[in-house]
Amino acid sequence: MERFFDILFSGLALLVFLPLLVPIAIVLKCSEEEVFFSQERIGKDGKVFKLFEFATMLKDSPNLDIGSVIIKDDSRVLSVSKFLRKSKINELPQLPNIVFGNISVIGPRPLRAKAFSSYLNKIQDFIVLVRPGLSGVGSIVFRGEEDIMHGAKASIDYY
Repeated sequence: MERFFDILFSGLALLVFLPLLVPIAIVLKCSEEEVFFSQERIGKDGKVFKLFEFATMLKDSPNLDIGSVIIKDDSRVLSVSKFLRKSKINELPQLPNIVFGNISVIGPRPLRAKAFSSYLNKIQDFIVLVRPGLSGVGSIVFRGEEDIMHGAKASIDYY
């Protein structure tokens, strides 16, 4: 039943948001370095998959010495993209990830390998039991992550 709901919801959302996705892609292409950003994440059963989002940061930002966690007024966030991040529109390209079964509509956010490896093995074993999601409790509670991280050193340890 969950998989049926995932396919139904993401398919309808793709149809509804398609008129919004195309103009956003055109604006990003004209004003920024890239349109899409993809990153490997850990999914159910420990399977690695590519998660897609609209590109909202400098192309080489993971290799800059600023840290891997985004903070308030982060210089790596592109000017046109601030609204996309605040409104979470940058995450709409994840809808095909739901259709393909990599993530669900509701579930814990999928982790990058570095964040995943920071957990104890018994916690990792628990994390991979469920399909990660586009939204969930963590996405709602930490919606203003940049504000929460403001003033803290942007490190994986603090995160």
